[in-house]
Amino acid sequence: MTRTSHDVAPRLALDQISALGAPGSGRLLRAVSFRLMPGRCLAILGSDDDGAALLLDLVCGHAAHGNGTIRLDGRAIDRLPPQARGVGLVSARDPLFAHLDVAGNIGFPLRARGVAAGERDRLVRDALALLGLDAVAGLRPSVLGPADRVRAAIARALVAGPSLLLLDAPFLTLDLRERALLQRALRRLVRARGLTVLLSTADRDEALMLGDEIGILDAGTLHQVGAAQDLLDRPADAVVAARIGDANLLPGRIVRCDDETALVRLASGHEMEAEPAGTIAEGAPCMLCVRPDRIATVFLSRPDAGAPGSDAGDALPAVLQEAIHFGDHLRLRFRLADGAELIVRRPPAAAMAELRPDRIALLAWQAHQARVFAA
Repeated sequence: MTRTSHDVAPRLALDQISALGAPGSGRLLRAVSFRLMPGRCLAILGSDDDGAALLLDLVCGHAAHGNGTIRLDGRAIDRLPPQARGVGLVSARDPLFAHLDVAGNIGFPLRARGVAAGERDRLVRDALALLGLDAVAGLRPSVLGPADRVRAAIARALVAGPSLLLLDAPFLTLDLRERALLQRALRRLVRARGLTVLLSTADRDEALMLGDEIGILDAGTLHQVGAAQDLLDRPADAVVAARIGDANLLPGRIVRCDDETALVRLASGHEMEAEPAGTIAEGAPCMLCVRPDRIATVFLSRPDAGAPGSDAGDALPAVLQEAIHFGDHLRLRFRLADGAELIVRRPPAAAMAELRPDRIALLAWQAHQARVFAA
């Protein structure tokens, strides 16, 4: 019988994991829970200070957690030593062995497991070919370029066929060109081999490129896990909204709120609608989030149009501060009546000469294109 996606058990499951890193490190995790399905990549978007590296250390067995359970293929691995967990790790904190050549580094995990020489040589050859390392198999890490060192580390992590591949900011040492090339190569490899990957990265673009799902980790708290589009359209809070994409965050108070729409009075005195993230009580402080590419802009000729008490309707009056052409879009920076700033992204169709500073505009958006959170 063919199993549906609902029948497939998670490859990795973390339930209410809490941990404190080494003394003085400042790293911690607070009740982290998520599921990672087979053949998927979950990108944890956060820095070492947020606890991203600590999370991977817990899964691979390099650190101990205080509470919760870690399961791999349904088996609790909390008390197993690292070599018995079926996990491969790529991390700058786990470098290649300087005294071994590339082939020797890749074969080391197999030698440690007692794999017979003939089988070991075959697996090493396969790993070299898979990562395009045949030409450097006999070289020591000290003479490799940064990209080849990363490739060799990935080959070493994969050679024993782990159930889970952990990538701890693997491309951090590479320049932009090498990083882009290896990201694309890794994406193809993950898809072709059906690898299950847990990636830690502070690079939003990397998380978006490689992650089937993305988890937003901030100060030890996992705020939300989901597909990129869900995080962009329906962020759970202001932290997620700001981490996953450009976001304008405007403080205000709730005038009224139901299941579909909240009316928010901003600090400027104007009232704007947005989709609520849950029910928020009338009068409660809140934060309205609207993305720069979801704001409509109309420039006006009368400087008093849109002032509080005028007929601006459900639009927000603003004054243009600057316009910058980025080639594929225009970035417009506006100042609101209370001094707050708001960024608008528009297609590069408007003539730059018309976008002179101090022009008055009305800004508007559809309620479902903005999001409001309890402050």
